[in-house]
Formats: sequence, C-alpha cells, structure tokens
Amino acid sequence: MEAKMNIKVTGRNLKIGQCLISYVEHQLAQVSNKYLLKPVTARITFSKEKYEYKCEASLHLSSGLTANCAGTANQIYTCYQQSITRLDKILRRHKRKMKNHHNSREVLDV
Repeated sequence: MEAKMNIKVTGRNLKIGQCLISYVEHQLAQVSNKYLLKPVTARITFSKEKYEYKCEASLHLSSGLTANCAGTANQIYTCYQQSITRLDKILRRHKRKMKNHHNSREVLDV
C-alpha cells in the first residue's frame, strides 16, 4: 500500500482553478515516480506580480530532503513548468548523489 502525497496548491491574490490543480498533481506524481522517491508533502504557491506570474514549489521527501524552487513567466502554466523543471533537476542530482555515495563503499581485505 503506497502512501499518498499531501499536495497543497494555493494562490496569493489569485484564484486557482481545478484544472490547474489537477495538472500540478499529475506533474508532481510523474516527477516523483520517475526517480522512485517517496515525497511526503508538496506546497505549490502561485502569485501574480504586475505582469508576471510566479510559482514557488517546495517538496519534502521521506529521506529528509526539502527541495525548493521557483519560476516566473508571463503565463501561469509556463511559470509552473519552469519550477517543475528545476525541481526535476534537484531530484535527479539528489538521486545520483545517493546512488554514488552508496556504491562507493568497498570491501577491504585485512
């Protein structure tokens, strides 16, 4: 039985539609399944500043890592795509670091 990730999508001075929320949930599920990670919570915050949208994403994993990233663009989906791309990069590097650290141990004859 797999535990479900707690996802919170909010908007500052901005209404977030159900379509965007389902898009965010789908993209986060794809990224976490890609690297076989077990995220506990995810917080996505959208805001609008003058002519730009800003997306701040925070993902907390069961291993203790908290990945934070942000993206800005003229469209709300584009700014989210920028932040999820950065999140993907952070998780890829974390997974590689864990894999390389685990494989670096060698058995020595004494």
